[in-house]
Amino acid sequence: MTGPPEIISSSDAVLLDFDGPVCAVFGGLADHQVAAELREMFEGRLPDAVDRSRDPFDVLKYAASAGSFAAAVEHRLRELETRAVAVAPSTPGTVAVLESLSRQQIPVVIVSNNSEGAVRAYLEARGLTGMVVGVSARTNADVGELKPQPHLLLRAASFLGVSPERCVMIGDSTTDVEAAQHAGAKCIAYANKPGKREQFMKYQPAGIIGQMAELI
Repeated sequence: MTGPPEIISSSDAVLLDFDGPVCAVFGGLADHQVAAELREMFEGRLPDAVDRSRDPFDVLKYAASAGSFAAAVEHRLRELETRAVAVAPSTPGTVAVLESLSRQQIPVVIVSNNSEGAVRAYLEARGLTGMVVGVSARTNADVGELKPQPHLLLRAASFLGVSPERCVMIGDSTTDVEAAQHAGAKCIAYANKPGKREQFMKYQPAGIIGQMAELI
């Protein structure tokens, strides 16, 4: 069986999810606080599922279904994400992984449903900008471009000038695995919470890890 380091070394590029593999975006400023702030932008009653959700993206998706108001909600989410990453705990082992990939001359693109501005703010603040060659992340309120759709991965591969089949996605969500499979890329799933390994096995990714250090 091919292990995660071998999968990476045989790939032309790494597409790295941000929230989870790089940092816990809402580990300082909690996701439910962000969702609550976004809900305050709405007048009138929200659907119960949206009203109770801890996930800011549920609020964004609802706004997108409601029409032109989505742009304002997405802009506010971008501001809150940028505030969140300033206090986001970093994921153990990721810097060592990035250093290893740099030594192997394997380019890394961050591929994230979080806003591009927030991702770049985090990378700059932590001195990691030089370890990635690009960011393919949310730039507007079109939720149809976000994972599990393959758009962000295909955009990253196009930027690199490589075939998606020669890329490996590393992510901590089933949506990362789905997006990679839709794009034709390999995926290494990061099971960073109890129960995730069993979830991932149903999707048959190329590999599963429990710690980022297992990639090197």
